Amino acid sequence: MILLVNNLEVKPLKLNNMKIVDYLLKDGEYYKDVVKKNTIVIHHTAGSHRPDFSIDGWAHDKSKDGGQLAVATAYVIGGISTTDGSAAYDGAIYRAFDDKYWAHHLGCKTVNNKLLNEQSVAIEVCNYGPLTKSANGVYLNYVNKPVPESMVAQLDKPFKGFTHYHKYTDKQILSLHELIIDISKRHLIDITKGLKPLMPLGAAMFCLNSNALAGSPGVWTHVNYREDKQDMWPQPELIAMLKSL
Repeated sequence: MILLVNNLEVKPLKLNNMKIVDYLLKDGEYYKDVVKKNTIVIHHTAGSHRPDFSIDGWAHDKSKDGGQLAVATAYVIGGISTTDGSAAYDGAIYRAFDDKYWAHHLGCKTVNNKLLNEQSVAIEVCNYGPLTKSANGVYLNYVNKPVPESMVAQLDKPFKGFTHYHKYTDKQILSLHELIIDISKRHLIDITKGLKPLMPLGAAMFCLNSNALAGSPGVWTHVNYREDKQDMWPQPELIAMLKSL
């Protein structure tokens, strides 16, 4: 099957033998409450290519009074280094905790925020997000570090005020596809709901959504829950993958 997004031909996705690396958080960094799942929420890290670095960050973050913070996602998918081009972690799936449990990952200012977090399985993709172009033509991430032009995607229309973004890699999108399928089968999550009915909207589906905030099932992104977020952004290859679910 050939997928077409905005008349762009995208290679068909093929499942491979998915491998997951356990890089588990300690007790107290997530909640060991078993809650029925009905949603999958995808994020990006706004960080480097290494999934273990993201999980280490959650392991060491602290609350204002110095206590543990149960903020994390169950899975993190690695990428390609923007510093030296190393692809050692590209598409690698790391697991921070068993996805029958839960942690905070949405941060909604709504009365049902706890429930939204409890009933969802969250996935992070290693990615810096929006980029700016310097006067000398170098693309910079939000910490003013350069991103190679080969890793930059340009949108036809600005998204959240930016036209250039750090590109999700082919292997990341493949791993995300496999992981969504796997999670949906194990938890009986209906992935034809959520974003799937919104596909005719294209990039416009990546916005605040009242159904997501109400707890409707399916696959959603962080931007569907919060206007101040930029994850995920509407890369055509990502849209094609979601359309293929």
